[in-house]
Amino acid sequence: MIRAGRFLRQISRHMRREKRLSLGSFLVLAIVLVLVDLFWIASGTINNEYRKLLTNVRMEVFLSDTIPDSVLTVVKDALASFEGVSSIDYISKDEAARQLQSQFGSGILDGLDENPLPRSFVLHFNHLLHLGDLDAMESRLQRLEGVDGVEFGRPWIQKIEHSGKLLRRIGIIVGTLILFVVLLTMANTNRLTARSKSRDFFQLKLLGAGPSYVLYPFLAEGFLSAFIAAALGWVLVYYLADQVSFTTFVLVFPNIPDIVIYSLVAGLTGMIGAYLGIRRLLIS
Repeated sequence: MIRAGRFLRQISRHMRREKRLSLGSFLVLAIVLVLVDLFWIASGTINNEYRKLLTNVRMEVFLSDTIPDSVLTVVKDALASFEGVSSIDYISKDEAARQLQSQFGSGILDGLDENPLPRSFVLHFNHLLHLGDLDAMESRLQRLEGVDGVEFGRPWIQKIEHSGKLLRRIGIIVGTLILFVVLLTMANTNRLTARSKSRDFFQLKLLGAGPSYVLYPFLAEGFLSAFIAAALGWVLVYYLADQVSFTTFVLVFPNIPDIVIYSLVAGLTGMIGAYLGIRRLLIS
């Protein structure tokens, strides 16, 4: 067993050697991981805006002219019983006409003998409903007696959800590429370092040094390089965010515990890459 003090000195000596190679590897890792940070923030911000849009979804239920005004309260109570409905607004024929004229100009209904616009109830929701939930609710509402139609802006909601799914797929692809780049960077760096020290390793083996004495310094450097690069990347991102302000949206940052876990995962990835770079020397 290698004593702790001797082991730490071995790691320290290893990290002081090949400074240029280690520094180059560290800078590549830092740049790659900062790109991950920016993508993470962009993804969180877009998802936040996406949720805001879907939270403001409302569903308008158009009523048949055969329903008398005396039973509107009963219809409203029936609509209020649907899960997720927080409030209901009633729009009369006259109110519908005023809204139409405010959008397209007064006089749009001139020349008509009577107001052709239907009465309606507008449903507001207290939580996020996805397209499948809205479609199911529309199907149930269509079966109610006296309901002529239901409208909730399905085309644009479908586009938003499609964009969200596309963004998540891109996130998976980008994350996989980043993982590959980190592994490749650490593997190549440690492979070059190992080749430059192959004679030293051979001599150490002849003197009875075990695999751990050779391997652990590489693993330590791989972990520390990736972990510190990830942590410093977030420090840089937070600093730049303080220098820039946005008025149309708010940047969404991950929680500190998530950043810590992310940095540890980056460190473990760097350590795996270091092992991949040195393993051939260990078995030779």
